[in-house]
Amino acid sequence: MASVHTLTTWRYSPSNDDFEPKSADRKLGSKEVLIKTTHSGLCYTDVHAKSKGCGLGHEGIGHIAEIGSEVTTHKVGDRVGWGWLHHSCGNCASCMAGYRQYCADARGFAHGELDQGAFGDYAIWDEAFVYAIPGSVSSVSAGPLMCGGSTVYEALDVAGTKPSESVGVVGIGGLGHMAVLFAKAMGCAVTAFSGRETKKDDAFQLGADFFRTTSTPNTVWRNPKSLTAASIRSGTDEGINTLLICSNEVPSLEPLLPLLARQATIIPLTIQRTPLVVPFMPFILPGHRIVASIEASRQNHIAMLQFAARNNIQPWVEKFPMNSEGLKGAFRKLETGEMRFRGVLVKEP
Repeated sequence: MASVHTLTTWRYSPSNDDFEPKSADRKLGSKEVLIKTTHSGLCYTDVHAKSKGCGLGHEGIGHIAEIGSEVTTHKVGDRVGWGWLHHSCGNCASCMAGYRQYCADARGFAHGELDQGAFGDYAIWDEAFVYAIPGSVSSVSAGPLMCGGSTVYEALDVAGTKPSESVGVVGIGGLGHMAVLFAKAMGCAVTAFSGRETKKDDAFQLGADFFRTTSTPNTVWRNPKSLTAASIRSGTDEGINTLLICSNEVPSLEPLLPLLARQATIIPLTIQRTPLVVPFMPFILPGHRIVASIEASRQNHIAMLQFAARNNIQPWVEKFPMNSEGLKGAFRKLETGEMRFRGVLVKEP
């Protein structure tokens, strides 16, 4: 008989503008694992989902406390993590090709019965959507990698980005700062774009070779600590090959298109409800393309964690206790743009 567990997760209550714990009973399925949560990253998707009343958090890290009778990929005691996606059909063309995030039956964070959230004591997930964390990656660093890190890694892979190419990152925040870290570790020349010139020093410390503002993109600052002949050439003369848009909304593309190399790839990684406006001829004539990319495939999620371990990629984080006060403080900093750059909730002993 499947064991039943009481799972408690934190949810936002609009009526009193506070975060409250809510418990529910869940059976452990034969192919599922019970995870005792220790950490969770805070993503801006949590802000979008806050008013739904669901269990929040989808960058969870913890240790497996129990496994179902048919689990083969994990064992009790393993340190694992999970991200946004928790279910797909497993049989459609997208699933069979490894891109289960595009399955028509895909379900993830804040979806129906799968809304447990990572801000809580325990979580139950299908073993196929849980990932082993390499020993050299701390749990604090691993949290933001489970959604933000996997998202930018997938986008760079989908674009076919090569180490010899130039990558542009629009928005130096929770997602964008990880895009800079990954692109630099891949050997690319990186141009960071921000709406605020005050992000320049952070961008350079992250390893960006160049910095531009989205309001005056023709003005470029060069990072004196990372200049090489190759990076100057690819960053200024040949143009940007891959442009990742990691800001909270897509900025005007018109002033950015002249900075791109011919046949560049633009990948929007933001969530917005308004239409995407594309200047037609400046986009068509150079042969640019816009590619949709969301959650990582399982293969790329695993590859991302291995890459982060080999290259010692450590997201910039601020830690908060996983309680009502900690959640309020973390959400306040995230929603006001004060977070540098990813919040991590830590479960109290």
